[in-house]
Amino acid sequence: MKKGKVFTKSQIALALLVVALGAAVWLNTKYSSVSDVQNTVSKYLGGVQYVGNESQSSAVQTGAAAESGDYFNTAKAEREKAIKAAQEQIEETLKNENASDDDKKAAVELSASLAKRIEAQTNIENLLKAKGFEKALAVISDETVTVVVKSDGLLASETLQIQDIATEHSGIPLSGVKIITVK
Repeated sequence: MKKGKVFTKSQIALALLVVALGAAVWLNTKYSSVSDVQNTVSKYLGGVQYVGNESQSSAVQTGAAAESGDYFNTAKAEREKAIKAAQEQIEETLKNENASDDDKKAAVELSASLAKRIEAQTNIENLLKAKGFEKALAVISDETVTVVVKSDGLLASETLQIQDIATEHSGIPLSGVKIITVK
């Protein structure tokens, strides 16, 4: 070690990082109010806390639908068309004399799977309407459930109700549940 050098470059860099971290923690505690953040989170799950302490609790409209009624009606009509097309294809496979037994067996299994999925979607939608949501749409895929509800913003309790209904009737874990609000 050379005489006259008390600190190395790495020690100075480390000290500067510790001072910067301390300053960041101090600034964070000085300019944020924990109670405001907790009130916002408990009031509206997914709400945004802005720097000026003004909370934005309205839900972001997703999709291109201008009217929620139009969105729900259009989505349900498109779903019915897709279901009819799938059922027709399954029936054609079953009626086809050239189809193998394995193809027919797969068509029957697909038909049963489709029927279970339709039943689960209908149950979720009906239960959400019973819980007070004016309009609801459930879309179930192999690994996810997307629930679209008409709402200006969801309370934490409403979000939990939707998640509970979706997981119970779809058999998909909570990590696969997505909730979208439409005004």
